[in-house]
Amino acid sequence: MKIIAPHRNPDFDAFASAVAYKLLNPDHEIVLSGHPTQNLHEYLRIYGDRFRYLTDKEIKPEEIEKVVVVDTASPNRLSEKIRDLLSKAEVIVYDHHPDIKEGGIKGEMHLEKVGAATTILVEEIMEKGVDIDPIVATLLAIAIYEDTGNLLYTSTTPRDLEAVKFLLENKANLVEVSEYVKLDLSYDQKQILEELFKSVKEYTIGGVEVAIATAEYEKFVGGLNVVTSKLWSSGGYETLICIVKTGKKTFVIGRTSSPDVNIGGLMSSLGGGGHRKAGSASFSGKSVDEAVAIVLNKLKEYISPAVRARDAMSSPVKVIYARETIEEANRIMERTGHSGLPVVEGNKLVGIVTKKAVDKAINHGLGDRPVKSIMSSKLVTASPDTPLSKIRQLMIENDIGRVPIIENGVLVGIVTRTDILRTIFGEVGGNKKVEGVYRKDANVFVDIRHLMRERVNPRILNLLRLLGTLADDRETKIYVVGGFVRDLLLNIPNEDVDIVVEGNGPDFAKYAAKFLDVSVVVHDQFMTASLFFKDGFRIDVATARTEYYESPAKLPKVDVSSIKNDLYRRDFTINSMAIKLNPVEFGILYDFFGGRRDLEEGIIRALHTLSFIDDPTRILRAVRFEQRFDFKIEETTENLIREAVDGGYLEHVTGMRLRQEIEKILKEREPLKSVKRLAQLGVIKHLFPRTYYSQVMDKKLEGLFEFLPFAEKKFPSLNKFYALMYVFLEYYDEGSLEFVKYRYSIPDKVTSELKILEKRVKDIAAGIDNGREFSWIYDNLKDVSPEGICYVASYLTEKGRRRLKEYLEKLDSAKPRIVNGKYLIKLGISPGPEIGEIISEIIKGKLNGVVKDEESFVKEILERRNSSEKPGFQKRNGVEDTQSG
Repeated sequence: MKIIAPHRNPDFDAFASAVAYKLLNPDHEIVLSGHPTQNLHEYLRIYGDRFRYLTDKEIKPEEIEKVVVVDTASPNRLSEKIRDLLSKAEVIVYDHHPDIKEGGIKGEMHLEKVGAATTILVEEIMEKGVDIDPIVATLLAIAIYEDTGNLLYTSTTPRDLEAVKFLLENKANLVEVSEYVKLDLSYDQKQILEELFKSVKEYTIGGVEVAIATAEYEKFVGGLNVVTSKLWSSGGYETLICIVKTGKKTFVIGRTSSPDVNIGGLMSSLGGGGHRKAGSASFSGKSVDEAVAIVLNKLKEYISPAVRARDAMSSPVKVIYARETIEEANRIMERTGHSGLPVVEGNKLVGIVTKKAVDKAINHGLGDRPVKSIMSSKLVTASPDTPLSKIRQLMIENDIGRVPIIENGVLVGIVTRTDILRTIFGEVGGNKKVEGVYRKDANVFVDIRHLMRERVNPRILNLLRLLGTLADDRETKIYVVGGFVRDLLLNIPNEDVDIVVEGNGPDFAKYAAKFLDVSVVVHDQFMTASLFFKDGFRIDVATARTEYYESPAKLPKVDVSSIKNDLYRRDFTINSMAIKLNPVEFGILYDFFGGRRDLEEGIIRALHTLSFIDDPTRILRAVRFEQRFDFKIEETTENLIREAVDGGYLEHVTGMRLRQEIEKILKEREPLKSVKRLAQLGVIKHLFPRTYYSQVMDKKLEGLFEFLPFAEKKFPSLNKFYALMYVFLEYYDEGSLEFVKYRYSIPDKVTSELKILEKRVKDIAAGIDNGREFSWIYDNLKDVSPEGICYVASYLTEKGRRRLKEYLEKLDSAKPRIVNGKYLIKLGISPGPEIGEIISEIIKGKLNGVVKDEESFVKEILERRNSSEKPGFQKRNGVEDTQSG
């Protein structure tokens, strides 16, 4: 027996080297010892069937004639059992650590100074012209990327790059590579990380907080960028610079998420390089302290003054005193359009009162009571020196739209979401300017009345005209907005009508209801209302945020400014257009952000750089619209998506909001395209942290989504979200599964069934693929939920899915028409399990086509029963014994 032995506790490079050698020498067997690293273990749970191996406990030493050792030349890294074979068998060694010390393995040596052992064997594969498929190419690529730190370690050579190039040409999947390359730290790296952690000091430079950590290590250690990234992410530092002396060199590595720090510029000035958010440099002959002094001296040149709350806040703040009445608060809110007011008592902020609370109190006749009685005293506040980025994060984490700014206990200003977005249009805090993503179009106002006449349902068109007339009666500006406008321009039928009015949306809805045969539902919290017609048709009415101006001369600006503000808060340019409905301007398209041109060019474009930070669920919507319309996410927008994903903003969104967006994707015509795109953007692993989007998973999902349309018709109660979860969550450990279950409100019955099914699914799928009898399928699936059946379908071949569909179609006609529990009890069968067994026998007999008459079949069963032969467990009338294996 010839074996390939990686080092004990193998990593990807060790295992992939073994796989590569076996490709070249198929008569050899891979033997693993110890426990694979965590990410390799997770990989093997999915691909274990593809890459067969033995453990060292399964081999017999006397049968071993040859040992090929990969990824180590040291006998100390082998298990005792493998080590003992080295003196008794032929030995060949492949390793990329050529500096062998005394006591190394003796044999035929293939030692090369490259970044990964896998590279050496990929070169042999290239030389001999051995064919490899995408799964093997991906495994080998994972190994090289991991051992070279994504080709960034100083041990990386041009040979490693050539090997990766070959693997990519053979369709190695980089998305899957990124899922598994976790770069676990070596012992030396962990020692350095521990020293860095203990030494962190924080400095404030130009108003920006910077953490600097230092360490010294006697020998050279590679991969310091990975060590730095570990400390940066785990420590939660906005800007971190690590200074490490290893051997004769002192290395400087920086990471930042701050828009105010230019790490690349700093490192370039030190003789290194990088980009704005990451970079490195090195010194020769400098101590750690000397390097720290140089970095601190240079750093101030590469920090822009941070935009602070004082730079963006609105001041003075419109407030209400705690003793004033609720009615007065309502008057202020109606006049200004504010949806909340700070409550002040004795020059100190004591609470916030919202429009929702005010409306509720007035509806209960409490308008004369003091505002203090209904205010919320739970406050999220900041100081004038708080960076705007921190305030933005507070808004996201607390789901609020405004943060009061307090100095010495006194309210000095307020930062609203509008104040943050306003930075997009102009200079705030010195020279800092954040650009909008949209393109300005010369034709902001376009007459599209002819399109409305041609494309809008006459009933809806007449309703829109009526609403415009009613708005004129109340001196209110009114628009139809959003998806209705987008689809009108695309000539796609859409009867979801969203209306925006400048003023009070609910009040207008109530007024309109007097002229329509509708019911009104008001949502005070959001200043919206819905008009419900008797035939189920619905119109939603929202309030545009209006700006209050004292001077009548400025009123013409209110029309454009307020609807523009409302549209600017939307997700994408194609959804940020409005059509005026007031009679004089009926049918005028308002397109401030180039949405019409983006529709024509097939582009999904965000409106501004904070779009996906303000609302990370827009990431999923961007993908949904891109795939629905066969558009393309614009380059800057895609970069913003990737930054938001990498920044962990999806993790701050509630599970239910994310679930709702996923469920919307699942309602699309081709949902699999969106799921694949989400995986490509790295979104899946941020939604489901233990889900690895591999080629195997991709194949399962293709099977699942091919089967789902049939399953929806067959099972009216099918939950497609849960069906997807069966595939996404298989092989989760208990703790990870509990986290996801709680986050997305997944019932216990779903996860419990999944844990049972994942142990049986391969056997069930093999039986169906191999054409087992319908009665066998019934025995294995009779207690499985519709979602679980879809999970089984994901494992089937196309032929197997056809057979499963055929089985489910036949199952409907196989259910007993005459025989039921009552029928059997009348025949003397006692209530209990036996009734279920008899009914199951009837179903299986009918499925196999051997039961034509239910009553006659029951008589046969009873005769056997009376002869003391237990029914249902032997092959009778073509029904297979299901307990004999």
